Amino acid sequence: MFDRFFGKGRDAEKARKAELRGDFAKAIELFVEADRPGEAARVMLLRGDAEPDHRARLQHYTHAARIAPEGTEENKLSRKKRALLMLALSGDVTLSAVHRRDVDDAARELEAIGENDKAAEAYAQLGDSEGEARALAAAGDVDRLEFLLSSEQHKERGERKRRDRQAEVDLLLTSGRRREALELLDVLARENPDEQTIRERITGLRARLAKGPIVPIALNGARLSLTFVREIVIGRSEGTVLVPSNAVSRRHLAIVPEGGQIVVRDLGSRNGTQLRGLPLRGALPVGDGLELTLGREVPVLLSPSRVLPGALDLEVAGQRVTTLFGRAPLGIGDWALVEAADGLVELSATFPTPFLADVAMGDGSTLFIGDTFTTTRGGSPALKVLG
Repeated sequence: MFDRFFGKGRDAEKARKAELRGDFAKAIELFVEADRPGEAARVMLLRGDAEPDHRARLQHYTHAARIAPEGTEENKLSRKKRALLMLALSGDVTLSAVHRRDVDDAARELEAIGENDKAAEAYAQLGDSEGEARALAAAGDVDRLEFLLSSEQHKERGERKRRDRQAEVDLLLTSGRRREALELLDVLARENPDEQTIRERITGLRARLAKGPIVPIALNGARLSLTFVREIVIGRSEGTVLVPSNAVSRRHLAIVPEGGQIVVRDLGSRNGTQLRGLPLRGALPVGDGLELTLGREVPVLLSPSRVLPGALDLEVAGQRVTTLFGRAPLGIGDWALVEAADGLVELSATFPTPFLADVAMGDGSTLFIGDTFTTTRGGSPALKVLG
């Protein structure tokens, strides 16, 4: 009994002497042996304050919070120091998942020990407006609470407006009004310059737009590469159809409607255009078809389309292009493909009603790569825009 009481007293005395000479580790050990956990936690806090390494300091604060009796000043101070250090270590950068968990723990710790002002700052760093409002209310900070609530109301109105705009965009996309949808998204991007997802969506949608001068399609299962230009130019580096051959000039041959018929004309090419070995002079009508040679090396075949009545098929260097020189009727009711002034391709169709994924589309729908149209809801594909 004597050793139990007086021995612990001696340990406590030795602990104080160790603390005075700066031997914190020994002082902590002796205070624990003397059954003085509060004193041990106090010295552990001093040791933590003197520790230059942040992580080691955090360990000391954490250990102090564990050994200090609940409800004591040492316990409260240990938890406060630990929480504030966790916040400092998280920094002001974008929080990672690990840092978010640390900041959340610190916020809850500060709130639990009544440090509500600091807890509100931590919740604000997390973007947890509910926790921030709760902490500010507990701190009695009416001004900051009112500002937060008014900011949240403004933010909620903005978010509701964004949701409504996004829903309108989805409706425009579904109904084929893709150009209007992109215009609305551009407005959203200007209003919300920090919203990366909006810019990413704009980029993704623009990449899907079907554009001229050549658009590959499947028409009732038959694959076509349609062009809508008023004049087809074949050339090595310029024109509608490019042929990577040194025998072909930069702009070599033109195919164009003229005087009620389709004619071909050499564009002053270096190696010329030949018909049955003879050089092409002036404009030559295509008629029922022509076989030409570009620069005495590259064969060109012109013939009436086998799929679209009234259209012309052009075959050169492994490419086949079909054109009606402008609006392209598809032979399905009044359906036609049209290239708008901005280069986007539209489906002009009123009868039969075109359906896209069971949705009836309006006349002048802007096309996306991958669009598949049917003439009846749930019917077989009649037109598909290929990539």
